[in-house]
Amino acid sequence: MAIDILSDRSMNGLQESVANANRTAIANKAATTAATKGDAASASATRADAVVLTDSAKSLAKATEKAKASDGIDHAKVDKLKKEIQDGSYKVNYESVASKLIDAEDELSAIFG
Repeated sequence: MAIDILSDRSMNGLQESVANANRTAIANKAATTAATKGDAASASATRADAVVLTDSAKSLAKATEKAKASDGIDHAKVDKLKKEIQDGSYKVNYESVASKLIDAEDELSAIFG
């Protein structure tokens, strides 16, 4: 689905950002350690530009990991729908289904031309 494609792209970018931030933090820690030991020349050669992630980026990274660990299924909703289908009380909203199909097709057309 288009959602999966977009989600995969954004998650890959987020993971790369987190990995880069971790590498930078490790390099900066090494530079700080070298500087405190009196090896200033080594510290200036090792120090790199710093990247700082905002709290919202960190929160998004945690949410991403939680989502990956999840099976992605709302079991309570599935059980409710199964019950409604079995007892005949489930009603299909045909206009909503058609509208969402058209929206999905438009989104795919915009992505793939």
